[in-house]
Amino acid sequence: MSLEDEFEAACMEAIDACSKLSPPYHPTAWHTMIDNHGAAEAARRLVVSGDIQTGFERLVRAGRPELTIEYAMTDPHWRPLFGPQHREAAQWRLDQAGVVRR
Repeated sequence: MSLEDEFEAACMEAIDACSKLSPPYHPTAWHTMIDNHGAAEAARRLVVSGDIQTGFERLVRAGRPELTIEYAMTDPHWRPLFGPQHREAAQWRLDQAGVVRR
């Protein structure tokens, strides 16, 4: 399995975890982006958009920042999939939300 395939599987696991939150969260736009572009490319597109997505804010408020794509993108395991500009944008969003990696 390629690193990109592994990342996509991890994203799908995170989507499944979101559906089990109370109240449940269904990131349908993110799921559609994965279907259309693949998870790594969808993540790249997401973090360079100027908007902080409501799903990100919702997951941070729920105390589950580890389910955000930004959190995943700053994980050293996935580093080869993202350029510095993508990792920096993801880290900036986490910093703005006061999220510290555990």
